[in-house]
Amino acid sequence: MTSHDPRSPARAPALIAVRPTATVAITMLFASCAANLFATWTDWHRYQVASDYVAGEPGIGVADLVGADNVAMGAVWLTFLALAAAATVFLTWLWRARMNAERLCPAEHRWSRGWTIGAWFVPVVNLWFPRQIVDDIWRASRPDVPADTYRVDGLEQSPLVRAWWYAILANVLVVLALRIETSGEVTVEVLRSAALYGSVSTLLLVVAAIFLTQVIRQITRWQSSSQYPR
Repeated sequence: MTSHDPRSPARAPALIAVRPTATVAITMLFASCAANLFATWTDWHRYQVASDYVAGEPGIGVADLVGADNVAMGAVWLTFLALAAAATVFLTWLWRARMNAERLCPAEHRWSRGWTIGAWFVPVVNLWFPRQIVDDIWRASRPDVPADTYRVDGLEQSPLVRAWWYAILANVLVVLALRIETSGEVTVEVLRSAALYGSVSTLLLVVAAIFLTQVIRQITRWQSSSQYPR
């Protein structure tokens, strides 16, 4: 006799596989960090070459200045490409995780599904919408969420998501300060400031990547251990 119970596993839609995408996303995150570390090294190298040139160190000429600057600019493009690749894979994972979260828990998210991608590209709101979206996915994916939960914003927030987003916002402030410091004439001191601010930015990005990795792994673990909605 065939069961007509709507909660029957045979009738429940399976979740989207997120583990493969999560693995690639984490790999790309740290590839992006590696690119930023290389860019930081090139910034300090350019500053050192410029400093030696101004000080009249023997063997340091205009060609060395141009070469150091070209390497630094090449590193900027490398970081941009690495970030674009990491962001693409991460957003793919995030979209699938959001789909799964909706299937796992019927509770209403604070923002509609379209904001899962769009929130990152809309000025001003991208300062807090993305955090809320990731936090809601975290909340809805938890295996201990009551089945009668109406809205996820009443559930406990994730400290990992909070720490990740604070590191991102701190990096935004550092980048803004960097642009202000380097907006004038290029001097040795400006190159030093660029290298210093760049080092702080890279450190914050590495910290953010570590926290985001933990978020991705935890949500993926929860969703991979659940074959059907609650």
